[in-house]
Amino acid sequence: MKNRLPSINALRSFEAAARHQSFTLAAAELSVTPAAIGFQVKRLEEDLGRPLFIRTHRAVQTTQEGATLLNRLSDGFGLIEAAWADAKTQPGEAPLKVTAPVAVVQRWLFHEPSLQTPSDQRRRIAWDISHQYRALDDTGVDAAIRNAIEPDPDLFCEPLLRQWFTPLMRPDVARSITSPSDLLRRGLINVDFRLDAETGSTAWSPWFKAQGLRAPETFEMVCADTITAVDMAVETGHIAIGGYFLADDHLKSGRLVAPFDIAICAKTQLWFMCQKGRENEARMVWFRNIIQASAARLKDTAACLTLFDLDGEKLPS
Repeated sequence: MKNRLPSINALRSFEAAARHQSFTLAAAELSVTPAAIGFQVKRLEEDLGRPLFIRTHRAVQTTQEGATLLNRLSDGFGLIEAAWADAKTQPGEAPLKVTAPVAVVQRWLFHEPSLQTPSDQRRRIAWDISHQYRALDDTGVDAAIRNAIEPDPDLFCEPLLRQWFTPLMRPDVARSITSPSDLLRRGLINVDFRLDAETGSTAWSPWFKAQGLRAPETFEMVCADTITAVDMAVETGHIAIGGYFLADDHLKSGRLVAPFDIAICAKTQLWFMCQKGRENEARMVWFRNIIQASAARLKDTAACLTLFDLDGEKLPS
């Protein structure tokens, strides 16, 4: 006899809450109340017999069991969404299948209007945002957007964006910040992601180095990724570090501001990739033109910034 599975609503509520590390942001995404998210999560915890979140006064954080469940559910929901998209595809109307990091799709390209409602129905995108690496051969994947230091010599590659990082905070917090050293007396949010695998450097260390300061050894909060850190800056009033599409919506809405004109650039950058010889196919050219134009608009937002590398050296403008 098969084990009884929890409801899909409960699983979806947990996945959104764990991804955002926030019941409030999960509720906004699913168009329900935070109390409804809490109720569904509580049902899951009761069925499981142990907690999935560590709850504090102002935030929630996944337990080890919660983090494990999140990873599996994210892949599972991605497969469900892909299966449904395939089922809706009419014969002869196969969409362009593109694999990309979840942050790139969720915070950037999914909101690009030209990719949402193309006049030609044959020019539709089927996003693959699972955590699995997808080869561009016989897997059915047509193109990829990937983070890399150098282009792949076996593929057609063209650069899109080099991510930059600068402190981000709510406007009410920014009013009390007059110099970089003020940040050392406020709650900072670090990310458990290394911009430089060799040195183990996160974005905060080179940013403070470029200001002639030393980064703190402890932080008010540590998040699994920059998306979560930026969202938590809105929720808690702590200060995150990020930029470009990872914070674009919050910056445009005024929920966050970037008061300093110094930013740190990662060694890697985003590349468009496809098999050599396919780059000039009509659908591929259509897609490339859209994402290059969108990337150019994002680059304009960095025009007022002074950029530094991870060693604290100024980059040419």
